[in-house]
Parts: sequence; C-alpha cells; structure tokens
Amino acid sequence: MSTPVQRQYWELKNQNPDAILFFRLGDFYEMFFEDAELCSRVLGIVLTARHRGTENEMPMCGFPYHANEEYLEKLVEAGYKVAIAEQIEDPETKTISRSIVRVVTPGTSLEKGNLIPEKNSFLSAVARGDGHWAIAYSDLSTGDFRTALFEEEISFLDELYKLSPREILLETSLFREEIFCKKLPRSHITPRKKLSPVSAGEALKSHFGVEDLDVLGLEKITLLIEVSAQVLSYLKETQKTELQHISSLIRYSPSEVMSLDRQTFQHLEIFEPFQNGESNATLLSVFERPYTALGARRLRAFLANPLLSAEKINRRLKAVEEMVSSPGLTENFTQAFRRISDLERILARLVTGRGNARDMAFLRDSLAVLPEVAASCSRAKSSCLADNAETLSVFHALTEKLKVALLESPALEITGGGMIRPGFSEELDELHALTKDSKKWMEEFLERQKKESGISTLKIKFSNNFGFCLEVSQGQISRVPADWIRRQTLVNAERFTTSELSAHEEKVLSSESQSFALEHQLFLELREEVLRSASSLQGASHAIAEIDALLSFARTASLWRWNKPVITQDSAELAIEKGRHPVVEKLSGEVFIANDLQMSDSSCLHLITGPNMAGKSTFLRQNAILIFLAQIGSFVPAKSMRSGVFDRIFTRVGASDNLAAGKSTFYTEMTETARILRLATKKSFVILDEIGRGTSTFDGISLAWAITEFLHNEVQCKTLFATHFHELVELVEDLPHAENFHVSALQKADGIQFLRRLEKGGISDSFGIEVAVHAGIPKKVIENARGVLERLESENLLSGKPNLFSMPRSHQKVQTAEKSETDILLEKLDPNALTPMEALEAIFRLKNGRKL
Repeated sequence: MSTPVQRQYWELKNQNPDAILFFRLGDFYEMFFEDAELCSRVLGIVLTARHRGTENEMPMCGFPYHANEEYLEKLVEAGYKVAIAEQIEDPETKTISRSIVRVVTPGTSLEKGNLIPEKNSFLSAVARGDGHWAIAYSDLSTGDFRTALFEEEISFLDELYKLSPREILLETSLFREEIFCKKLPRSHITPRKKLSPVSAGEALKSHFGVEDLDVLGLEKITLLIEVSAQVLSYLKETQKTELQHISSLIRYSPSEVMSLDRQTFQHLEIFEPFQNGESNATLLSVFERPYTALGARRLRAFLANPLLSAEKINRRLKAVEEMVSSPGLTENFTQAFRRISDLERILARLVTGRGNARDMAFLRDSLAVLPEVAASCSRAKSSCLADNAETLSVFHALTEKLKVALLESPALEITGGGMIRPGFSEELDELHALTKDSKKWMEEFLERQKKESGISTLKIKFSNNFGFCLEVSQGQISRVPADWIRRQTLVNAERFTTSELSAHEEKVLSSESQSFALEHQLFLELREEVLRSASSLQGASHAIAEIDALLSFARTASLWRWNKPVITQDSAELAIEKGRHPVVEKLSGEVFIANDLQMSDSSCLHLITGPNMAGKSTFLRQNAILIFLAQIGSFVPAKSMRSGVFDRIFTRVGASDNLAAGKSTFYTEMTETARILRLATKKSFVILDEIGRGTSTFDGISLAWAITEFLHNEVQCKTLFATHFHELVELVEDLPHAENFHVSALQKADGIQFLRRLEKGGISDSFGIEVAVHAGIPKKVIENARGVLERLESENLLSGKPNLFSMPRSHQKVQTAEKSETDILLEKLDPNALTPMEALEAIFRLKNGRKL
C-alpha cells in the first residue's frame, strides 16, 4: 500500500509526465524511478534505492535543497524539463503538502547559469497555414514579446535562425512532420496541442487587458493569434504566476529591417567565426564591449537587424557622431553605466517570485544613477539621446523608498531577516530591540545563577530541540538547585532550565520569528511597489540599452579611426575610399592595406582575379561588412563612404558541405548561389567567391560564365565576383556595365610577394605553384608540378590561346577540322533549282554517302 507521500509524488508526477520531478523532502530534493536513474547519469550523483531487492524496489537519488540551482542549470542546459515541488505547511493543521511551484525548461529558465548576460534567451512558437508562416517569441528574462507573419518559408526560416531560440513550441501536427522539423535550427522542440482561435484570443485579451485584438495589431490574423497565445500560455503554465513585465506584444514587419540569411551571417562572421576559426574573429568582437548587459544585448540586436531607412540610419549616426566629438558626454555616460545593473532581468526575477532583497538593492543603486544619465541626455542635440531624458527621470520616489527601506547589503534569504534598515518600521525596530536586549538579559541571568548556585563553570547553551539551557558539568551536578528542571543528558554534562529562563525564551523566540515574518512582509510590499513601476522600468531599460549600444559604436569608432558614412536612401552610388576589413585589421600584426571601391549603375559588376592568398576574399567581405556597418548606424573603417540603402546582402564564400544531409561541397555551393539568383534585386549587394570550382573545369567555367551574365543582364545588382577562371576576364570586357580588377602581386626570383592592392584590369595567372611553395609543399612535388604545367601549356591546354571561353563573344564560333565530303555536297546543292526527282536523288546519295 502506498504512503501519503508516495501518493503526493505520483499525483504531481502525473501532472507533468514529461518533466523530471524535484520532490522536496525536508532539506533535500529527491528524484525517484526513471527520474532518479536519469539524474544519476546526467548529474553524476549516487543512485540508491528503497526496499532494495524486493518487488517494491524504488530507485532514488537526491541532493540538498541549497544545491538546487547548480543541478537545475545542468539539466536545463542538457535540454531537460524540470518540475519543482515544494513543501507547503498548513498554519492551522500543521500538515505538510506539496505542490509544483514552477516548471523550468530551456526556453523559460531564469537560472543565472542558463542565461548569458549579453544574449537573449528566446522561447518561440511557430505555425503554418494558408500559405503563410508565423512566429511569436518572448524572452522571459527581459519581458520582450513579439510576433510576425511571413509569406515565404525561406524568410520564415531565416528569421528563426537569426533568433536562435532555446526552445520552439510546435503544434502537434507540425511536430510529426519530420522534414519540416529538420529545417528548424538546433533548439529544444516541445510539441503542444493546437489552441482554438477563440481561446487563444481570450488568453491574449485577458493578459493585456484589451477588448479588441486590433489594439495589439493582430486584427483577425489567426496564425499570429495562435502562436502568440501559445507562447504566453506556456510561460504562465511554467511560471505559475502572472507576468506583469510582459506588458506589450509587438507585431513587427520583417520588411522593416534587412533580411539576412544564415549563410550571410556565417560568411561575414557577424557573431561566430566561419568554419571554426578563432573565437574572437567576429565582427561583434571588434566593438568595444558595452558597459551594461542591457547594452550588450541591444548591440547584438543592432547587428542582427540592419536598417532599411536612411532616416533611421542617420538618426543613429548623428548620435554616434555627437559622442565621438564630445568626450565629456561620452565620459559622463561611461561613469554612469558602470554602476547600472541588469534592470530587465532583476525585474523578471522579482515578477516571477525568485528575486530577493539583494536584487532590489541592485535596482536601488541603479535607479540612483539614472538622474545623471537623464541630465546628459537633456544636454545632447541628437534625438537618439535627447528623447530619452524624460523616460529616465521618473524614479525619484521609488529610489528614495528603496534607500530608506533596505540595508546597504541586505541578506539573500528573504525569510531570515537582515533586509530592512532601522527606522523604516517602528514595529520591526521594537522587535529587534527585544532581541538585542535579550543578549544583555542572558548575561545578567547567567551571572546571577552562578552566584546563587555556586557553580562558576555554568554556561548557557541553545539547541533547536531544547531551546535555551543551563549546562552543568558532571562534577558540579550536586550543586544544582532543586527547582531546576532537567532537559538533556550529555556525556560529560547535564542541561537544565528554569521557569524564568523558559518564560524569557518564549518571549525571545517569539520576537525573533515575528521580526522575520514582519521583514518578509515588508519585503513583499516593497516588491509590489517596484512591480507597479514595471512598465516604466522597462522603458528606462530600453533607453539605457540603446544609449549604451550607441556608446559602443562611438568608442569603437574613436579607437579604430572609423568615419561617418554618408547614406542616401535611393542613391545608386557606392563609393568607398581606403576601406579596411575591421576584423582582419584588429587581429593582424601587419599594417592593413586599404583599398577603394567605386560602383554605380554603369559599373555594377566587378570581376576580381589574382593569386590565392593575395586578399581577394578579404576585399569582398570587407565591402559587404562596410555596407552592413553603415546600415546598423555605425561609423565604418574607411576614409570615406557614400552609399544608398541596400535591401539585402548576399554572400557565397568558401567551401562547405552538409554530409549528414547528403549534400556535397559543390551542391551546397550551387544551392547558396541559386538562392542569390532567385532573391537578389537591383538594390542588393552580392559577393561571390570562387563559383564553380567544385566540378569539372568546363562545367565550372560554363556555370560561372552564365551566372555572371545573369547577374549583369537580369538582376543588375552590385556584385563583386572573385574567380580563378581567367576565361571570364574576356567576358567582362564585353559587358557594358562590368569591369575587371585584380589584386596585385610581384613575381620574384625567390617567390611571390603579395601587395594586397586592387588595380584595374584582369590577369591570367593565379600563381598557384608559388602559393604551394609558401604553404610548404615538398620541393619534389613543386618541381614535378612545374614540369606538368610547362607540358600542358606547350600542348595548348593552358596557353591562354583563343578558345570558347577566352574569345570575345562577338567572335565565338566553334572551330572545326577540314570540310567533309558531306559539307561540300551540301554547299553545292541549290534547293531552289532542284526538281522533286533531283531532290529525292540527292537525299538518296547523302544517305548512302556517295558523291553527287
């Protein structure tokens, strides 16, 4: 027969069958059965069992409750879901029951070990219907909540990869589609039942306190309503509380920012190095680290979402320019931001009941700095800065309340006192006085008992089981007064109490427990006052985040001598003077050789040839990065830059494969190129590096040739194309809006010297053997290669003499051998002079190979 505790366990486990259950028993969390076996393996804790060796054997393992966070973080990081069951004591009956206080999943964890300060932790829900795709996502730790609708699956997947959610909620029917699931980014996927449009709509209306979903911008778009409600419902189910900090739902349009696919983020190394390079070889790492976690997350958001509006771009650029040119303003922001904590995540912890008085102390100290930031903003001229002054100036009353209420460094535990400053509560001060006076009373009481009993070694001891006691050594037992009451016998001593000591003990313990309870109540009241300002606190957080991210732009520009670009919405010009690659410049020990780029409608495709290792790929990427930087509102590593606004940046760089999916390097190259050819517009910027190298020479040249013509003639976008197919040089010379360039190098007696400079005109040598020498290929192999090269050139295979690909297009004709007899026969025939009989006879002779 099961015990009451076992029945409680199974009741709670059945409520969350897909979660590991942390079941509180006294000072431990215990796991049983399959949960215990799993946790023993994953957490490395000892697996034991109750009723071992019997048919009722119960595998179990556990750990002290104070180690909860460490073990919880490990399980969540491994992708598991954990339900936490706490003990709840009925104050009247003193009976103990248990209930689940929260469920922790990869997308809902607020544990510090699962949160990276500079990154968001998104929970997302996705849906598909009527030829559309929908995404809703929220970061529980910041309160951010957004949704968007997509008309194409490819754009929907790009957005999902950009968000990189930790957990994706999938409607059950979608979860069963293996092909669809394989397209999703590597996230923890949780199947969910489909919500009806009615219940979904009611859930959103109830939470946001609106009567019409049009207020949220959702109108009657069922997909958006369903995914948004799915996220909100899941958060409430797991957190077991209202979520005041999720105070708005923003519907955004993907067309408001530049759409970037996964390969562009990878090839330009925005957040991660391409093909497992150095961890600091990213564009993000070039920027000076923001002072606040708020600013660090906003910086990532800026980099993930380049702007498409010249007005918005220039608004940011003006703010960066003002900070670059005003060292005093920059220093004021710097000194203030160094003292500001992560307001968004503090608020989230307080909202969900996991915050403590130390969190509120950090909040208090941060709010005390905001008037300084507001004053600096009010003196600024750029709207990006000046518009935030009022948002940061509304916390005087709350700041003062927290200052007078909280100790400078309050205790972490919210039920054990040590949080409230003296003078804040008269009642609490009285209870503290009783506790303080108790110590003096104990000292006087002990001295009096020593004199009256004659026991000079008498001591007062305290234990949880017996309270305060007078401790007498065995040698002094005979002197104990008759009215003392024995409480406890020890090895070398006896413990006693008296009616006077018992009465005082009750008074002291009562005052202490009352003071703890009162401090806890005062803390909860303070927390509620903070939560009433949740919306204003989020507004201030957003302001600090934006200013700090822009300050990072300004500090980086000053450090690396970046300059302000000139951005005009519809300009067809792209003019870069002495542009540099910011990542290469930072990591290289050499002086970076800057290069220019001048493109327009009359020069929209540049073919770039030159040796390996000469810097072609660097040049391609640096110009894409300069455009990228300009459109996030940053200064750029160039002497000057003038540009219109590009709608997309497309990249095809390097060799990569996806063997697990059965995709070769060449197939991957072609799929990436196909996407560019289908999606690029005249306002796009495209970089192509070595198209067609993964197949046979003539196949590759043919493809590269056709792709070049298509981009030039059909798409007409601005394109930089680096290649070793020198046959394309002649092609480009015949295209009216294309130009040839090469990266220069010097051939010397002792090898090749790379000059890294871009010059006009194409070249027909890649110096591959010289590069192989630099790479350390054995001398014998090099000599053999030189011999093979000479032989091939002498046989006219690599001589550069006219052929299908090297001749100007106007002279392209298939070269043939001497005319055959059939050719001569056909030339003599005059169809207009033949009678029907003569025509039949001619056909007969051709058929049999006879001369006329």
